[in-house]
Amino acid sequence: VFMLLGGMSLVRFVQLGAGDPRPLLRDSQIRAFLAIYLTLCLGLVLARIGNGDRIDETALREIFFSMASVITTTGFANADYGAWGPFATTLFFCAMMVCGCSGSTSGGPKVFRYQLLTSAVAVEVGRLYSPTAVTVPRYEGRTITPEVMNSVMAFFMLFFLTLGIGAVALVLLGLAPVTAISGSAAALTNVGPGFGPHIGPVGNYAVLPDEAIWVTIVLMFVGRLELL
Repeated sequence: VFMLLGGMSLVRFVQLGAGDPRPLLRDSQIRAFLAIYLTLCLGLVLARIGNGDRIDETALREIFFSMASVITTTGFANADYGAWGPFATTLFFCAMMVCGCSGSTSGGPKVFRYQLLTSAVAVEVGRLYSPTAVTVPRYEGRTITPEVMNSVMAFFMLFFLTLGIGAVALVLLGLAPVTAISGSAAALTNVGPGFGPHIGPVGNYAVLPDEAIWVTIVLMFVGRLELL
């Protein structure tokens, strides 16, 4: 629960403490964040069923805890979720690419940027069907200015470019592709555990070559400073 609270916009808790719960309840970013979290948890249930695991209280606790840890970039692990099958690994990687809300303690791209990007894509798709219509992207009823949208586009371009460069660097230093890609993503988004036998939830980065450690140090700093 506290990991998820830390992944929400903290300014909403300030408003809640001032006696106004409406911004917290109406924040579309927080609702989207919780919806993504619950959807990914449901996906993990299906993944573990497909992997032949028994779904009991312990399994559900492992699922909800592990996903909360990854999506909020907290870094805790209470199970080896790398052994839950490839579908589960894909879901955890998706969580790494989203992370928490803007204004939270989480690292990563943040839900807010994806909402702006989705709004811009929806406008462009709408223009294909109505070329003469005058439409602008909006967020919570407010127009998204070109400056804001350009900033979001630049962030995503730099984010995925940096992730790719980091992954290639780790591969060149001798790491397996899965370890390199997940390690680059986990460092850049400040998630912590990656995938594979060495840097997964039951391993650590101590076994990596010294040069690879320096690469992840740079990626962690760049990710925490949010590139721009």
